[in-house]
Amino acid sequence: MLILGTTVIGARDIGRATRFWTEALGLTALPPVGDNDFTNLTLPDGRPLLAIQQSEHDAEPEPRLHLDLHARDSADQAAEIERLVGLGARRVPWDRYHEESDFVVLEDTEGNRFCVIDNARAPEQCRLEMP
Repeated sequence: MLILGTTVIGARDIGRATRFWTEALGLTALPPVGDNDFTNLTLPDGRPLLAIQQSEHDAEPEPRLHLDLHARDSADQAAEIERLVGLGARRVPWDRYHEESDFVVLEDTEGNRFCVIDNARAPEQCRLEMP
């Protein structure tokens, strides 16, 4: 049996990436372990959600795997994008946007790309139950 664990994000500057993701998602960083400073970022109840590890490679401009972060609606999406940009994220020019796009592409402080989704406009099978 397998259980999906954490999603691991590569970073050249682990401290900077850890600060960004802990602030972005309200996580807590555990002390780094191992040769690559593997750093677990946990939810308030202590469960690991993300991890940061040392990488000597640049982020992919069109990653095959990325994070989707859901905001309640378009107003919440806009506010969260501004908050994330204030933490060091950057907007990514994306030539695949269409008129009905429910997502905005950003990159973290290390160039790792992720999307901020307007959950209210996402296709029904992709919507999350929001608190």
